[in-house]
Amino acid sequence: MKQLCLVIFALALAGCATSPEVTAWNIAKEVNTPAGYQNFVQQYPSSSHVKEARKFVEKSKIDQIMKADTVSECVRTMKTNPDPKTAAMVADLAVKAAQKETSVADLYDFITYFKGHVEVGIVRNRLEELEFKGAREEVSPVAMEYFLLRYPESRFADEGKKLFAEKSYTQVMAWGNQFGFKAFLWSFPESPRAAEVQGWINSSLPPTGFSNFPQTLAQAVENSPWLKKYGCALTLSAAIRKKTGDVDSLRQALYEIEAGGNSGPLPEACSTVILEAKLGRREALDEGLLMMAKAEERRTELASHWKVYGERDEMSKAAFSASSIVADELESAELSEEVLGSGPLGGLDVGREKASVSARKALERFKMAEKTIARDRADIKRLLLEMDGLYRPLQFYVASCLVAKSGGEL
Repeated sequence: MKQLCLVIFALALAGCATSPEVTAWNIAKEVNTPAGYQNFVQQYPSSSHVKEARKFVEKSKIDQIMKADTVSECVRTMKTNPDPKTAAMVADLAVKAAQKETSVADLYDFITYFKGHVEVGIVRNRLEELEFKGAREEVSPVAMEYFLLRYPESRFADEGKKLFAEKSYTQVMAWGNQFGFKAFLWSFPESPRAAEVQGWINSSLPPTGFSNFPQTLAQAVENSPWLKKYGCALTLSAAIRKKTGDVDSLRQALYEIEAGGNSGPLPEACSTVILEAKLGRREALDEGLLMMAKAEERRTELASHWKVYGERDEMSKAAFSASSIVADELESAELSEEVLGSGPLGGLDVGREKASVSARKALERFKMAEKTIARDRADIKRLLLEMDGLYRPLQFYVASCLVAKSGGEL
């Protein structure tokens, strides 16, 4: 740095005998950075050295681009430098980076920005492989279900369906719920576990009764974030099977709604979700929707109680803490006055309760209230878990009855 300053100083002195343009050009060459040359071009746009300076700036950009070794860096380059001259070079770099990429999201970005590359098919295969591996490692069957929705004709489809069935079996066995058992049989009638699950079904349970089906389904889709999301997934998967639209974009949208959870926004393709019952499942679907509505109402009620009791718990803890401080301070003051023999708290009438005693009694009442609130919160939490144990099998039950309108089955 010291040497560079000396060079600039020497050039500046020499500039006393030359023009400012020549001095600026000499400084730019000595500094030898893209910013220095760019600054020269801005100061002297009509200079005979502008062409040389721009060549250096362009070369520097290319050198910087060539250092990119991840898909995200290549995508960032395309976003900030959408130059057609460098697009092909960046795409080649991105293909090399994609061979070792482990991020599913970044590979989807590759397909978005480099869709026209001759080797995009290789990247698609790697993406499919990574997604299958991730779904296979998940304990929950949901990830495998979404993989099969994205890749209904995958080279991993047969293995994926077996894993989906096995993971679902483990799940319904843990639930121990009649709705889960029925949904498993409807979803996996060919599973080796089917006979076992059939033995768990209580055929003597009466149906819950049915309402007007089309209205129930339409309202349920509109009112339930989960159902709207799942209906969107079925709609996108049906479009993938039919190859309606850009399959890569449809897959990416499916990936994003899975990753976003129930609270995530749905893609524009799902602005209208139209579902219908699978053949022979109309009454079962209606039963499941009615039960889900009741369960959702109870869950909302319990969640409201949980929030209220949480606020009460915070208030009781604060009151207990404040009361404890007051009781301690009063005891200290009273003890001090007993020793000194006089003071504003001294000379209390015989039989009158000391302030510290009253404070201690209040403290005990706050402590009892805190224990009562904690007990009630524990009961609410238990009920919420019980409702979740019913709601999740109901989701599986309803899902096993649904199909996107005019779409096929998984």
